[in-house]
Amino acid sequence: MMESNLINWALDNIGDRRRNGLIPPRDMRETIAQIKALPPLPGSALRILNLIADPSADAAKLAEIIELDPLLTAQIIRWASSSLYGYRGQITTVHDAITRVLGFDFVLDLALGLAVLAPLKSPKEGQIGTRMFWVHALASTRLMAKLSAAMPLATRPQSQALFLVGLMHNIGFPLLGHRFLDEFNYLNELIKANPSLAIFNLETFAFGLNHAEIGAWLMNVWSMPRTIADVVYHHHNPYYRGENHQLNLLTFYSDCLLGRLGIGDAANQVCPDEVPEMLGLDEAACLEILDSQNDDLAKIQATAEQLTD
Repeated sequence: MMESNLINWALDNIGDRRRNGLIPPRDMRETIAQIKALPPLPGSALRILNLIADPSADAAKLAEIIELDPLLTAQIIRWASSSLYGYRGQITTVHDAITRVLGFDFVLDLALGLAVLAPLKSPKEGQIGTRMFWVHALASTRLMAKLSAAMPLATRPQSQALFLVGLMHNIGFPLLGHRFLDEFNYLNELIKANPSLAIFNLETFAFGLNHAEIGAWLMNVWSMPRTIADVVYHHHNPYYRGENHQLNLLTFYSDCLLGRLGIGDAANQVCPDEVPEMLGLDEAACLEILDSQNDDLAKIQATAEQLTD
């Protein structure tokens, strides 16, 4: 009851002070139902999806597709040159980025993720802004890989899916900022007014839906792989038991751990005690892995700043 009262007070207070009398948008479903079109899936993403299904795909074909998009080319080369990967030589081509630094599978997933995110123009600042989105995405890709490696071999999620899921599971936030700017700004203010409450609960209470639902809607419209769409939709639910439940649970737990560092949207999210055991993980070992993430945090933040400039 107290939490509900706090949220009601914050909604009304922000509505009066920040939104110039805007009625708090407590249910966006009707607004969403009236939308006729979403940003189209970029051509680069379509070509990469087709390449994934090509049994003869190789570094040369992937580089050729990426180089059709100058912005994507620059991002891949800049990524390979990042201090995150410690390569001391000079990277001047996408092919070099693939073969010398990042590897084929990594660049395939990275290019698809970057291409998918490219059309979503969202504000940079705030806990759900694009800067924090990229910090969280980069931290997630690294932490999820380390946690997965510590899981029993028989239950580990497929490594191919880890990077894309880590990168894209919160895509609902950039879509919210791109398509619903007033609501995005409103939610940012609501988060500031209630720093001790979970963001997922705040947005669900305020809007009648949340970024997981919005993101999954986009994934389905774009016909993205089912694995990605499932985790985008369920990643705040540790009790989902569908086809991709282990990958979803790993994403949930990774978010909870990163929330302890103030990264992402799960800082105040309740993590059931049984989650590490459900993944076959030792919680103390996971906390040590999380602690090692601090060593990369400055590099991750620098890379996120580059991506949002």
